[in-house]
Amino acid sequence: MQRRAQASLEYIVMLALSLLVFSTILYITGVLINTSSIQVGVDSAHRAVEKLRTSADFIYVHGHPSRTQVNIYIPPNIENLSVSPTNNSIIARISVGQSYTDIYGVTKGQIVSGLDSVSRWREGYYVFRVESSSDEYINISII
Repeated sequence: MQRRAQASLEYIVMLALSLLVFSTILYITGVLINTSSIQVGVDSAHRAVEKLRTSADFIYVHGHPSRTQVNIYIPPNIENLSVSPTNNSIIARISVGQSYTDIYGVTKGQIVSGLDSVSRWREGYYVFRVESSSDEYINISII
């Protein structure tokens, strides 16, 4: 009787160790997936700001009456996308876990925009119109 109890105890210990290893692997996989989705969101926001900046610089260099349309992907973790006309920058605020990070691009010309009215974005593709409103100002708007 004692031999059978020892064997069943060994099976229970092996099962517990196997479950411990499996749960550790599952936890690490979950953390890696969460971290990679945050990194993908930050990279997508960086590309969006960079694409808007290069389009604004392109329009500034070509002058009035230039206009172009840009298709940009907005990631799910973006909180705000705005334009600061005082320092000619396009700013994207992204939630990273419990905190925020800002991504910005500085343009060559003065920017005016209606993006300040939109504070909460949904994930997806948006079409932006970048046009020269005068020789100095570049207007960025959503179509």
